[in-house]
Amino acid sequence: MRNGSPVHPHFFLDKRLRAFILGLMVLAFLFGFADQVYDRNFERLHIFLFNLCSGGFIIIYHTENTARPSLRCYLFLGLSLLYAVLAFLNLYQGAALLSLLLGVLVESIRIRAFSLVPRDLLAPTVPVSDKFHHASILCLSLALFIATFVLLNDTVLHWLPYKNLTLNVFFLGFSFPVSLITMSVMFSYIRRSLAPPLYLVKQGFFWSVNLGVIIFFLFIIFDLQLAKTLIAVFLFITVILIFGYYLLLGIDVQQKHFLLSGMTFLVFTGITGVFYIVLAKYPEAYKQWGRLLLTGHAYLSLYGWSLSGLLILMRFNDFPLKLNSWLIIGFHWLVIGILAPLGKTDPFIAIAAIICYCLFLHLFFEEKGAGPMSRVSGTGGRTV
Repeated sequence: MRNGSPVHPHFFLDKRLRAFILGLMVLAFLFGFADQVYDRNFERLHIFLFNLCSGGFIIIYHTENTARPSLRCYLFLGLSLLYAVLAFLNLYQGAALLSLLLGVLVESIRIRAFSLVPRDLLAPTVPVSDKFHHASILCLSLALFIATFVLLNDTVLHWLPYKNLTLNVFFLGFSFPVSLITMSVMFSYIRRSLAPPLYLVKQGFFWSVNLGVIIFFLFIIFDLQLAKTLIAVFLFITVILIFGYYLLLGIDVQQKHFLLSGMTFLVFTGITGVFYIVLAKYPEAYKQWGRLLLTGHAYLSLYGWSLSGLLILMRFNDFPLKLNSWLIIGFHWLVIGILAPLGKTDPFIAIAAIICYCLFLHLFFEEKGAGPMSRVSGTGGRTV
């Protein structure tokens, strides 16, 4: 929450709510392999159910910072599910209307929690974790508004003729808000009392990530190959620097283990992203390895990096957890780094990946945390 406010002590403690959101995440993961059973593009359902429905709900629930989700949160969840179905069925005009309504709904929550004009993003005294949080929900509403235009432009308006300005390309933009909320979680576990140079470096990371991704997206729209490669390399270097920064200055709590694993996923996301852009210049190699590389890139980003932050938020009030962190992390890498990408081309590996993914979520949520006593003793709690 902004201004260092503590996360509500009853945030996401409702087991039925947890089960429903985790169910959506499992359903999203399952749809990633559904095209092997039925020859149809399930990628939109796969992405929307994870990024928009699950991730978006967690972002706005966290932004409201209440014991239970408000009616607006549940309205967002219901409308986003309907939006995902309409987009999957190519009912674009209905999806465009829902996208607009969802954008207005998210903005109403953002304005109440932060402000109409996001001036705090420019204020050097505002903690970077708060800036990433505000940027996350702001990007969520902007993504929904832009998606409204993209849907109408692709079907009715035809104002902008760019071949990459389509829903199939743009829906990936819904992963950015989820990535930003994970950044917010991670930076909340970095020491606050830093020397001015280190503090300025942290502020620089915020702008490097946000402006870098926005510029990268524009280069994709305008299909500027060299520029895409350069900005991808810039973002990769930024991720490496953030990883080192967090490794050295992150506070020593259990959450750090999971977030360092998430950052490692993000590092490999950067590597695969650069290689994918370069590989596109070589048609034969791209034909052979392009899909596997892009699939690995997507899984590392969504179910590696972003999922790490979302899971920590969902169990925020349970830490420290009574589980073997490194065993869970190793299993996470097996499922997302190996089984999931290979499962896109082999139905038996896909089944194994789905079973192991469910098992990973079960193991992460199975053990009870230390609960409120850990926050009293100062071992488990932080503000986000």
